[in-house]
Amino acid sequence: MIGCKDTSCVKDTLNGLLNKYGVRKNVTEVALENINELAIYRNNKIFINVLKYDEIVNEVSGESEIVSAFLILSSLYSLVGIKRMEEIVKNEYGRESPVYKLYEILFK
Repeated sequence: MIGCKDTSCVKDTLNGLLNKYGVRKNVTEVALENINELAIYRNNKIFINVLKYDEIVNEVSGESEIVSAFLILSSLYSLVGIKRMEEIVKNEYGRESPVYKLYEILFK
Protein backbone atom coordinates (compact mmCIF):
# COMPACT_ATOMS: atom_id res chain seq x y z
CA MET A 1 0.00 0.00 0.00
CA ILE A 2 1.21 3.47 -0.86
CA GLY A 3 -1.11 5.41 1.42
CA CYS A 4 -0.71 8.83 -0.23
CA LYS A 5 -3.49 11.36 -0.43
CA ASP A 6 -1.59 14.23 -2.08
CA THR A 7 1.25 14.89 -4.51
CA SER A 8 3.63 15.89 -1.72
CA CYS A 9 3.39 12.37 -0.30
CA VAL A 10 3.86 10.92 -3.81
CA LYS A 11 6.99 13.06 -4.24
CA ASP A 12 8.41 11.89 -0.90
CA THR A 13 7.60 8.25 -1.72
CA LEU A 14 9.28 8.59 -5.12
CA ASN A 15 12.41 10.15 -3.68
CA GLY A 16 12.61 7.33 -1.14
CA LEU A 17 12.32 4.72 -3.90
CA LEU A 18 14.85 6.48 -6.11
CA ASN A 19 17.34 6.67 -3.27
CA LYS A 20 16.77 3.03 -2.27
CA TYR A 21 17.30 1.79 -5.84
CA GLY A 22 20.29 4.01 -6.60
CA VAL A 23 18.61 6.26 -9.15
CA ARG A 24 20.46 9.56 -9.02
CA LYS A 25 17.50 11.82 -9.63
CA ASN A 26 15.55 14.00 -7.26
CA VAL A 27 11.91 15.03 -7.61
CA THR A 28 10.96 18.45 -6.26
CA GLU A 29 7.41 18.54 -7.59
CA VAL A 30 4.71 16.35 -9.15
CA ALA A 31 2.31 18.38 -11.27
CA LEU A 32 -0.63 17.71 -13.58
CA GLU A 33 -0.25 19.33 -17.00
CA ASN A 34 -1.67 19.21 -20.51
CA ILE A 35 1.06 17.14 -22.19
CA ASN A 36 1.04 14.56 -24.97
CA GLU A 37 3.05 11.96 -23.08
CA LEU A 38 1.85 10.01 -20.05
CA ALA A 39 4.50 11.69 -17.92
CA ILE A 40 7.79 13.52 -18.36
CA TYR A 41 10.66 14.37 -16.03
CA ARG A 42 12.22 17.79 -16.56
CA ASN A 43 14.23 20.04 -14.25
CA ASN A 44 13.58 17.82 -11.20
CA LYS A 45 9.83 18.02 -11.79
CA ILE A 46 7.44 15.35 -13.00
CA PHE A 47 4.59 16.42 -15.22
CA ILE A 48 1.72 13.95 -15.53
CA ASN A 49 -0.90 14.02 -18.28
CA VAL A 50 -3.93 15.64 -16.64
CA LEU A 51 -6.40 14.00 -19.04
CA LYS A 52 -5.12 10.51 -18.26
CA TYR A 53 -5.14 11.39 -14.55
CA ASP A 54 -8.77 12.55 -14.75
CA GLU A 55 -9.70 9.37 -16.62
CA ILE A 56 -8.18 7.18 -13.88
CA VAL A 57 -9.78 9.24 -11.08
CA ASN A 58 -13.20 8.94 -12.70
CA GLU A 59 -12.85 5.19 -13.34
CA VAL A 60 -11.92 4.43 -9.72
CA SER A 61 -14.27 7.00 -8.16
CA GLY A 62 -11.37 8.87 -6.60
CA GLU A 63 -10.08 5.84 -4.62
CA SER A 64 -6.90 7.37 -3.18
CA GLU A 65 -4.83 4.16 -3.19
CA ILE A 66 -5.38 3.61 -6.92
CA VAL A 67 -4.88 7.30 -7.71
CA SER A 68 -1.62 7.43 -5.77
CA ALA A 69 -0.50 4.17 -7.44
CA PHE A 70 -1.17 5.77 -10.83
CA LEU A 71 0.89 8.83 -9.86
CA ILE A 72 3.77 6.66 -8.62
CA LEU A 73 3.71 4.46 -11.73
CA SER A 74 3.51 7.40 -14.13
CA SER A 75 6.35 9.10 -12.32
CA LEU A 76 8.55 5.99 -12.29
CA TYR A 77 7.82 5.55 -16.01
CA SER A 78 9.19 9.03 -16.71
CA LEU A 79 12.21 8.50 -14.44
CA VAL A 80 13.43 4.95 -15.10
CA GLY A 81 11.37 3.40 -17.91
CA ILE A 82 9.11 0.36 -17.94
CA LYS A 83 11.62 -2.41 -17.25
CA ARG A 84 13.19 -0.80 -14.17
CA MET A 85 9.77 0.36 -12.99
CA GLU A 86 8.52 -3.23 -12.99
CA GLU A 87 11.53 -4.33 -10.93
CA ILE A 88 10.98 -1.58 -8.35
CA VAL A 89 7.21 -2.15 -8.09
CA LYS A 90 7.59 -5.93 -7.84
CA ASN A 91 10.26 -5.65 -5.12
CA GLU A 92 8.51 -2.93 -3.12
CA TYR A 93 4.88 -3.94 -3.33
CA GLY A 94 4.80 -7.55 -4.59
CA ARG A 95 3.14 -9.16 -7.61
CA GLU A 96 -0.23 -9.46 -5.85
CA SER A 97 -0.44 -5.81 -4.82
CA PRO A 98 -2.89 -3.32 -6.32
CA VAL A 99 0.12 -1.28 -7.47
CA TYR A 100 1.54 -4.18 -9.49
CA LYS A 101 -1.90 -5.05 -10.88
CA LEU A 102 -2.31 -1.46 -12.08
CA TYR A 103 1.18 -1.62 -13.59
CA GLU A 104 0.10 -4.70 -15.57
CA ILE A 105 -3.05 -2.94 -16.81
CA LEU A 106 -1.28 0.24 -17.85
CA PHE A 107 2.07 -0.98 -19.15
CA LYS A 108 1.84 -4.61 -20.32
